[in-house]
Amino acid sequence: MIRWLTDKSVGRLALAGLLALLVVDALLVVLAFRPDKAGAVAPTSAAATSIGTQAPTSEPTKKLTVQPVREVIVAASATRAWRAVLGTCADGGASIQMTDDGGKTWTKRTAPTGALGRVQPVGDAGRGFVIAARTGCAVGEYPTDDEGKTWRGPRAVEGGWSRTPGGASPQTVITPQRTDARPCGTAAVADVARASASSAYALCAGGQLMRSTNGGAGWSQAAAVEGAVALSVRSEKAGPTAYVARVTSECSGVEVARVSGRSASKVACVETDADTAGGRVSVSVVESAGWLSVAGTTWRAGADLAKWGKAV
Repeated sequence: MIRWLTDKSVGRLALAGLLALLVVDALLVVLAFRPDKAGAVAPTSAAATSIGTQAPTSEPTKKLTVQPVREVIVAASATRAWRAVLGTCADGGASIQMTDDGGKTWTKRTAPTGALGRVQPVGDAGRGFVIAARTGCAVGEYPTDDEGKTWRGPRAVEGGWSRTPGGASPQTVITPQRTDARPCGTAAVADVARASASSAYALCAGGQLMRSTNGGAGWSQAAAVEGAVALSVRSEKAGPTAYVARVTSECSGVEVARVSGRSASKVACVETDADTAGGRVSVSVVESAGWLSVAGTTWRAGADLAKWGKAV
């Protein structure tokens, strides 16, 4: 029989096979550590551990619960303003203060009833009126000509804009066309601001800014302002312009913002650690000044609303 392979040939083949295996193994090791097309190196076990123990991202900001304004400030000029606690039909508690020196001093007056819906100074002659809930929570209007020393009325509310006083119906407002308008549907109305005899804005608790131009018979959404807690309107060259006081993560206190188009832009940040919840923020802007009340403390600004200082 013919002998195909000698013992020496078998040894050589075995050695060649072993060398081939070593070469292949070396190539696999090189390929394992080669960068990919994007230039990123495969993560090591240490990198994987670092990713797994990364600090968690911060929680989303909690949604602000907006309540109807219950402490209001309303300006007549740069020096004259009224501020009030509105009270309720069930518990009373309404109170009024007035200033004619830019908020340096406040004079207490007796409110005509225990529950107010709107307080409104008129001009600089001590005149004004309130829309209030009288006996049985029926609504009436009480005028004054002597800075609240005495009140006349009640008389019927005609042509007025006001949240319904008393606290039992936070969804409704009084308008020239309706006594039970619902600009926010089933949601509460946080604030109302008159723009003219036939138009006004209403701020809903969810941040929607509604507008009526037909005496309150109908409403449409003008803008959506997240964090808005209070509202005011003044006449400017472009027409009636709405301003809001709002709570944002960018301002440590209360931001005053101007509504333009369907959104609001920051005008100023009034820094304060006072309570900005619970309906204790109110803003009022007039041609010559801005007024802001937060938890019983008052700030004032010039006509441009850019710089605010405590009224002391």
